[in-house]
Amino acid sequence: MSYEEAHIAVVGCGGLGCATQLSLTLLGIGKLTIIDDDIVEKDNLQRQILFDLNSVGHYKCEIAAAELKARNKTIEITSIKERLTSKNSENLLKNAHIVVDCTDNYASRLLIDSICKKYAIPMVYTGVKGEEGHISVFNYKNGKSLAATFTDEQEIFQNEDCNDSRVMPQIVSMASNFQVNEVVKILRDASTVLQGKLQVFNLAKNTFRIFDLK
Repeated sequence: MSYEEAHIAVVGCGGLGCATQLSLTLLGIGKLTIIDDDIVEKDNLQRQILFDLNSVGHYKCEIAAAELKARNKTIEITSIKERLTSKNSENLLKNAHIVVDCTDNYASRLLIDSICKKYAIPMVYTGVKGEEGHISVFNYKNGKSLAATFTDEQEIFQNEDCNDSRVMPQIVSMASNFQVNEVVKILRDASTVLQGKLQVFNLAKNTFRIFDLK
């Protein structure tokens, strides 16, 4: 599928969401849906690259949509000022070709995963904590879902709040780059998509590893 034909849904407009949305916009994605109900806070500006001091107090998704449209006039952007819930998630996500998870909590990930599994939509996951980032893909080409892969809700997918873990901007940027790279590989039908695998990087240790998931 070409970039121009693709409809990508990004859930979350925090650090990961901002960087991922910007990269997808600059790639020339045809349609982008962004979902977030939070407002911009001053303390988060160092890693939320679509916002500045003038954005503080305004809704993230509205500011993000305007910033993205200013960089690519051809992209179709749908900005959803809502929190993803069990009541609205199916309607908001079911028509996307790929859903990119830029949330920071396990409950939201499971909700996204359930819709992606139901409609066979690839879900690109990224989590960040401390100096480390994790990237994987679920529900791609009949591959396993997140819930089926991590039945015990392992610690790797829990407590991923960027504020609590003091995640630095470069960690978020690196994680976003890997996340967008998975979107590109899916659109190109590459053989190296991280379905069934977990990529882990640690910038403090300068390590990059890929683990097989059962």
